[in-house]
Amino acid sequence: MDGNDSRIPEDWEGQIKRAEENFKTISELKEKLELLTEHVESRKAALEEEIEESLHEAIRNSRDCLEKIQENIDPKLEKVIQTKLEEIDNKMAILNRDGVAQVQDEIEKQIPTMSKKVLWDLDQVVVEKLRHVQKELSNTLEKTASDQVEKGLADYRKTVDRTIGGVKGMAFLAVGLSLVALFMTVIGVFGR
Repeated sequence: MDGNDSRIPEDWEGQIKRAEENFKTISELKEKLELLTEHVESRKAALEEEIEESLHEAIRNSRDCLEKIQENIDPKLEKVIQTKLEEIDNKMAILNRDGVAQVQDEIEKQIPTMSKKVLWDLDQVVVEKLRHVQKELSNTLEKTASDQVEKGLADYRKTVDRTIGGVKGMAFLAVGLSLVALFMTVIGVFGR
């Protein structure tokens, strides 16, 4: 048993040494990993800046190229457009001449039919206008006649009222005279 007991401490010490060496190796690897991580991060940031600068420079170069291309293309494009516009103008002039002639022919063919339609439409408009004028004239005449009748009735009422006032006065006078005569008669009959 003693032999076994002496080996365990030896193995135990060997394992501890190996563990210490492994720990030391792991610690060194960890430090190297941290250094490498920092290096990678700084390199990544530097690369990102370089990429961004390169992109901006590429964009500027692209814009410059586009402007140069535009400067070269514009005169050629303008010339092509001008030529096409002249061709279109010529075609349109020919089409207009032909179209005007066709329209004139068609108008001459359609004049009798169009004249009849225009006259019929005009007759309808005139008839409608006449109805409208007749209606307005009738309304105006009715209003004027109504106003005249009311004015005449008002004048007649005034005259009748004056006449009735005079007749009432005479009637009161006659009744008064009759009462006086009656009174006189009664006095004459009873006074004897």
